[in-house]
Amino acid sequence: MTDVVVRIDLDDSAAETKLIEAVDQFTLSRCSSAFPGQQDDAPDIMIKTIPDGEVVCKSVIFQDQKSADEFLYFWRRARRVA
Repeated sequence: MTDVVVRIDLDDSAAETKLIEAVDQFTLSRCSSAFPGQQDDAPDIMIKTIPDGEVVCKSVIFQDQKSADEFLYFWRRARRVA
């Protein structure tokens, strides 16, 4: 299985807070849509902080492209919210 890595550059701590909120919304939506008793062998999502000079960069890692696409929907919505 190949992981899908989404790189997200964050300008400030407010952007990082929005990212965490998007991750929370994403995981809650995944939990509510799962079948009762269904368990996975590995986590659906991992987040790594990547040192990149002055900009904070996060790598959000998914097990498949569909999950990455769904998360990007949550992330784009979170960025637009003031």
